[in-house]
Amino acid sequence: MKKWSVRPKANSKYYAQFPDISKTILDLLYYRIPRTKEALEEFFHPDYEKDVHDPFIFCDMQKAVARVFEAISRKEKIAIFGDYDVDGITSSNVLWSTLSELGAKLEIYIPDRKQEGYGMNKNALKILKEKKVKLILTVDCGIRDLKEAEQAKKIGIDLIITDHHLPGEILPEAFAIINPKVKGEKYPFKELAGVGVAFKFASAIIKKASRGKFIKGYEKWLLDLVALGTIADMVPLVGENRTLVKYGLIVLSKTKREGIKAIFNSAKVPLSPSSPPNSNQIGFFVAPRLNAAGRMDHANSSFELLRTKITKKATQIAEELEEKNSRRQHLTDKIVKEVEARINLKNKLVFEGDESWPVGILGLVAGKICEKYARPAFIYHISGAGKCQGSIRSIKEFKVVKNLEEIKELLSSFGGHDFAGGFSFDAYNKEKIKRNLNRLADQKLREEDLILEIEIDKLIKLKEINWDLYNELKKMEPFGMGNASPLFLAKGVELFQCNMVGNGNKHLKMWLKEDGQIFESIAFGKGEEHSKLISRPNTKVDIVFEISSDEWNGEKKLQLYVRDLRLSSE
Repeated sequence: MKKWSVRPKANSKYYAQFPDISKTILDLLYYRIPRTKEALEEFFHPDYEKDVHDPFIFCDMQKAVARVFEAISRKEKIAIFGDYDVDGITSSNVLWSTLSELGAKLEIYIPDRKQEGYGMNKNALKILKEKKVKLILTVDCGIRDLKEAEQAKKIGIDLIITDHHLPGEILPEAFAIINPKVKGEKYPFKELAGVGVAFKFASAIIKKASRGKFIKGYEKWLLDLVALGTIADMVPLVGENRTLVKYGLIVLSKTKREGIKAIFNSAKVPLSPSSPPNSNQIGFFVAPRLNAAGRMDHANSSFELLRTKITKKATQIAEELEEKNSRRQHLTDKIVKEVEARINLKNKLVFEGDESWPVGILGLVAGKICEKYARPAFIYHISGAGKCQGSIRSIKEFKVVKNLEEIKELLSSFGGHDFAGGFSFDAYNKEKIKRNLNRLADQKLREEDLILEIEIDKLIKLKEINWDLYNELKKMEPFGMGNASPLFLAKGVELFQCNMVGNGNKHLKMWLKEDGQIFESIAFGKGEEHSKLISRPNTKVDIVFEISSDEWNGEKKLQLYVRDLRLSSE
């Protein structure tokens, strides 16, 4: 059973400070933003001109921009070296679009996830040298590629690293590094996604360009890509990220990119200026389709989708990604079951690998295992050459990179964030790595850390739910990391009717009754609860839920999205 914890209400002083805002909304904001009028104003009314920082605050930005213009004037070939996920693909497109406007001679290089792994590699550098590349711009990668940076310098290629991942103790020897997490970096906002960093670089280039090179407002038309990559990479949607995404969703609703239109159409997410998409639609429906290319084949197709101006080509690529995403879903479910069959819950950490598990979907598998069992999950592929490559997803009490640093002598490479990362190692070190990771987990994790916890924003009565509250909640969007969609708890609610629905009866459709009012709800993945819920008359339940809306045949109604439920003791 999951542990439910409800946050306390805000205090009376906070209520008094903002008398024009409902107490329900203030209870939600109390734990999300600094408790000042300035923070609240920025939260509800992000201002692009005020809340987006000057890109030239980055220590190395001036020299990086100067080197780009030098390359363009000398007609040197510039390579954009991207990552294969949505963050990397959108980052690559931000710089490609910007530099194309300046007539730069460009190459794109996105590594093959299975064959090359994450980040730069010496063979890729050799290929780019043969193509007479003089300058490499990395996006969403490079900050830990020490040997590759050394190699680039050796073969006469200048390297500008733009990245947002945590650096190691030693930085790569590059011409310039633009990364808000670098020690001593003056840029004030540290949580930009890779595409956010690439956007700052593009913004600086646009500012320095000669008059007439870019149409007025060109920078803001890049925000559709920034919103996609930022939401997909699950960085905190607070501060500057919130402003970029808020404006980016508006740009998305009227995007000029044929590829974006095609992939949204494939995902059945409408694009309309009157109703911009939200972060949930992008995170759950659009991003997985764009990621499917890099997971199942090669990310070049997703890069090309976002770049193309030809409608027919965009539709064709989107259809191919739809098919790849479907295969990805089936394969992920299969491997999750295989991992579950091996799990020993006496261990505080999951460390499993197999020759048949493709590298491209291991992050998804690790995420599902971590979420279900509340344990760090290290899932890897074993190649025939005795090399292992994998993905990690973790809980807040076990920071990924910090713990990998403690066993770095056993690894070939590693990197990432606090909650997610990648790693590679030689197969003969497998048991040593497993023992050491289990030792670290035993030292740092308590038994209570391994209980799935749901943090609930507010206890509420169903009768308090109405369109006014729904519309107030809409003003808190975009939701995401750092500003999650609010979770409410209602206790002792009468279960009026309950049906199993969906393919394989996986889900529950429930009608809940309180004080004569009936509320419709949906609980995804809770179909197995049906027999227990209907086994006795006048069943009452406690539910944890989000407030959403549903539209059918032109009729719009409020709906509760139930995240968890249990029989009520009240």
